[in-house]
Amino acid sequence: MRQDSTDRVAGTGRAVVGRVVAQGLLCLWGLLAAPASLPEGGPSGPASAGAIQLTLEEAVVLALERNRSFLDRRSDREVQKFSLVVAEDRWTPKLNLRPFVSQDEADKKAGGGAEVNLRVPTGGTFNLRWDKVVSENFEDSKSQALSYSQPLLRGAWPEIDTASVRQARLDERIAILSFRKSAEDLIVSVSGAYRALISAIRRVEIAENSLRRAREQLVTARTLIQAGRVAQRETVRSEVEIANREVSLTQAQNRLDTANFALADILEFEGDIPIRPQVALEVERREIVFEAAFEEALRSRPDFLQAQLQAEIAEIGLTVARNNLLPDLDLKLEWRRDSAGETDTAVRVDASIPLDDLDRDLRQLQAHTALRKAKRSVVELRESIGIAVREAIKDVEVRFRLTELARSARELAEESLMIEEQKFSQGLSSSFEVAESGDVLIRAEQAEVEAIIAYLDGLTRLDQVSGKTLERWGIRLETETP
Repeated sequence: MRQDSTDRVAGTGRAVVGRVVAQGLLCLWGLLAAPASLPEGGPSGPASAGAIQLTLEEAVVLALERNRSFLDRRSDREVQKFSLVVAEDRWTPKLNLRPFVSQDEADKKAGGGAEVNLRVPTGGTFNLRWDKVVSENFEDSKSQALSYSQPLLRGAWPEIDTASVRQARLDERIAILSFRKSAEDLIVSVSGAYRALISAIRRVEIAENSLRRAREQLVTARTLIQAGRVAQRETVRSEVEIANREVSLTQAQNRLDTANFALADILEFEGDIPIRPQVALEVERREIVFEAAFEEALRSRPDFLQAQLQAEIAEIGLTVARNNLLPDLDLKLEWRRDSAGETDTAVRVDASIPLDDLDRDLRQLQAHTALRKAKRSVVELRESIGIAVREAIKDVEVRFRLTELARSARELAEESLMIEEQKFSQGLSSSFEVAESGDVLIRAEQAEVEAIIAYLDGLTRLDQVSGKTLERWGIRLETETP
């Protein structure tokens, strides 16, 4: 039986939702009980005590369970599944009942009829009909009839009669792939928003640390001034540096709020609920072979599989269009029996030969053109996938190298700032030089965070172009094909 997601995902989603609700209530209680003034400290301080703690996996599961746009796609799947059921109902017997009553000056009548139609894959149709009329003033009547009609040219034989069902099954597979693509896009969006929130939190932490260092620098400057080792102007420079750091911290906190709202919007959280990621920024090198990634993309990417299915649909359309060029030639067999018990059998052949019907030629030309375009689309998409996979692999390799360089730059900046602070404590440097080294460290720390985030996003992008997003996250959507 097809399922929109595995029981594992659904069960995890319910557990995560329950935990999020509980955390949300605690968050609301914390907001109501909090004092009017906010305590100092960023996202890691007391202000975040009532925040919702989420891992990236939990955020992904929540999005698949709660995101309204994705839920709309899931609802669309119900309609699409039933459309296939309707198409496959083509060869199911159809029963039609026809009761009636009538009255005129001469008579009153009542009666009914039943008719069963059964279509067969050769294109033919069986028809069984039974009628009975009960009259007040005249003799009752009844009749039965069995007939069979079989096209011999246009619309004949299984290849043509099953075309609509085969196309419906291909459309269902395309719809499944489209649903998969929606899930992959949602996972990528959640991952990006989640990491953007991590980046914003780290920026706040960096700004808080820089503000703390500036305040400590002011204390050191005042101590050195009292000892007569530096000039009075050093306090002014330190106070200016504190003001600049406070501005940076305010800006970082605003970016954090924006990032929090972005992730909350995807997860469909209501209200101003802080979300705190529960994951460390770690970089682990992934060895990637182009040939394996490319072959995986051709096997798994929804858009490439959809293009192949569209080519199959175009081939079916061309077959039907060519068949429509044939004239109509129908064989009809009929058996009847009336109220007197007399029977009659008839055989009939009907033909219809259109002359100068350019509309059929036009439909064949359109179908042939559609097939050529569909095949070219498959070839073009295959080439673009190869380029995208190669580019994504190269991008991941470069971004990993950038994380190493950024880490090295941050370590050197920390060492440089420590040296400047030691020199300042000995009266061998100035507040300006310490502040400049602090700025270098801030930029290095931010660059390292952005490099790590970019590398992780690059891996997510590689999974997406390789068609491995759902596999990477251990999520299996409906995969059963007709």
